Amino acid sequence: MIENLLKSGVMAEAMQVRTRGEPVGEVLQDKAFEVRADLLVMGGFGHSRLREFVLGGATQAVLTRITLPVLLSH
Repeated sequence: MIENLLKSGVMAEAMQVRTRGEPVGEVLQDKAFEVRADLLVMGGFGHSRLREFVLGGATQAVLTRITLPVLLSH
């Protein structure tokens, strides 16, 4: 995905973010704000509704809370 963005003239950088028990959605948001990102690009993967309810969903958490533009790729 990064290669495609770069070829299109979009300045992009891939980052791996580790969580230490914190909710993934919150960690992604915090990192995006920390690095002053203009856009958060993330994968959106479907899970069963039960799994989402029990484990939570990073995609849902980001989309309901973040004020930064988000590009989802599935």
